[in-house]
Amino acid sequence: MLVAACSVAPASDPKPVSCDATMMGVARTIEVTPRTGPIHALLRDHEVVLTFDDGPEPKRTRAVLDALDKECAKATFFLLGNQANRYPAMAREISARGHSIGSHTWSHANLVNLNDTAAKDQVQRGQDAVNAALSSVDKRSVMFRFPYVATTPDLSRIVRDMDLLEVGVTADGADWTRISPEEAVDLIFQKLALSGDKGVVLLHDPFDRSDARTALLLSRLKQEGYRIVALENTNPGR
Repeated sequence: MLVAACSVAPASDPKPVSCDATMMGVARTIEVTPRTGPIHALLRDHEVVLTFDDGPEPKRTRAVLDALDKECAKATFFLLGNQANRYPAMAREISARGHSIGSHTWSHANLVNLNDTAAKDQVQRGQDAVNAALSSVDKRSVMFRFPYVATTPDLSRIVRDMDLLEVGVTADGADWTRISPEEAVDLIFQKLALSGDKGVVLLHDPFDRSDARTALLLSRLKQEGYRIVALENTNPGR
């Protein structure tokens, strides 16, 4: 049973962000489809895709969006279905502020521990909830990320058969632990270095100090000469 959507005081219509040459911005955009393939393989030297999991949560997600705006940076947010159902206005705000959206199952279940039918139900319910939240802005997600980035060949096949693009992770900041923002960002750069100085970066928007981690990450990326690549769904709402 779906949880009734909570009313969240919506932000006023997002104001256009004034970008200039001192900001990171977006170097280029990759238009993705369910058959695009591994994102890491499409990136060039010192290119990163920024991604955030487990939202939306109005206060903390909005703080992350504000941190991204300060560098005119764009990211992909993988939303939980139950959170998108609870806060549909926040899902729409993420989209309105120029970011792309993917799904992340209904309730963050580890699909490796479920049978195929239950796993597919988790994926489908999450996808349906995210698309329902975006329906009024004529958007539809085709991107999906496994909770815990945990999958099997059979689970990945199920996701492909559902016309979804699985988006993996190259470098995460272990921000679900108690490490500091500085330690989390250091960890991301260690993992990027092991992956050819490029990749898909993972943080989480609804966590404590998510905005501080985001701001620090952007500062370090700029300092070390990285460029941001945005992902964009090619198929509109239907």
